[in-house]
Amino acid sequence: MATPMEHVEALALSMVARGAGTHPVEGHPGVEEAVVAFVAGDLGTVEVTLRAAGAPVRTFRFGIAAPVPAAPAAAAPPAALPTEQDVVRLRAVTEESPEDLCAWRELGRVLILLKRPAEAAAAMEKAVALNPSNPFFSLELGLFYSDAGRHADAAACFEKIVAIDPTLDHWVSHPGVAALMKLAQSRRRQGDAAAAATTLRAALPLVAAILCDLGAYSMDSGNHLEAAGFLGMAGTLAPRMVPALHGAGRSLLWIGRPGEALPWLTQAVTHDSSCVEAWYDLGIAYARLGRRVEARRTLRRVLHRDPAHDGAWYDLGCLDALEGKRDAAFRHL
Repeated sequence: MATPMEHVEALALSMVARGAGTHPVEGHPGVEEAVVAFVAGDLGTVEVTLRAAGAPVRTFRFGIAAPVPAAPAAAAPPAALPTEQDVVRLRAVTEESPEDLCAWRELGRVLILLKRPAEAAAAMEKAVALNPSNPFFSLELGLFYSDAGRHADAAACFEKIVAIDPTLDHWVSHPGVAALMKLAQSRRRQGDAAAAATTLRAALPLVAAILCDLGAYSMDSGNHLEAAGFLGMAGTLAPRMVPALHGAGRSLLWIGRPGEALPWLTQAVTHDSSCVEAWYDLGIAYARLGRRVEARRTLRRVLHRDPAHDGAWYDLGCLDALEGKRDAAFRHL
């Protein structure tokens, strides 16, 4: 029988294919509701919320939510390993219902726990054949191939996952990055270290996006020093990622380091000249460095794009006051 998470995985995949929405989960009474919370952001991250009966839920920004125990419980005895009886039972199910992909998948998992990777891969091949577009199944099959020493076949599985969405927009952590990492490992085992390195470089924009989000969350919590670190790493990994460049500069401004902020903000407006707030922060950086001519020019550029920008008017007034231009200062303030 499929587990609640298997239902949610399948639901999430189908929703990504047809667009966000809700759909009742059938066939499992323990799952009350599973919805795609959003499909948004630069990476089109899919966040899935699982509400299981009687259990609270932790929702993750990246990947699929996992149920969390409601309260600490007494230590449970370790789960018993599957036995040959489980193999016999599942083989009987697949013989009776050869299109039961969940039974094939479960058989593969049981066999891998019994350290029979070749048989596990054969079972998982059946599941993948029944649902070839499911990257979760292909990921498991690739892992089983790796355990069986079939590294070329494993690489082909991981390549298939990446090919589903070359940008990995929908697979930020699971199974997209996992597939890239395993693909790199497979290529290295085949003796092609250069191809392995090229494969992992494809994950750098995803790592940058995660760091960018971490930086944004740190800024929201008021930890600007930490934010500057995360956003700086993101900007280094993805030098055209304007939110990271702008965020790094803004964080450094907050902690009183305008000289370090200046190159980040300059890069941000170079890559996106329409980013008004990046221009505004650049003007502030110039002002704090005593470069008033550049500050005034930059703030006027802000007002050209957004004539109602209160901050730019106010800071122009402050510059006028510092230069003894009282009438101009009153007009701006």
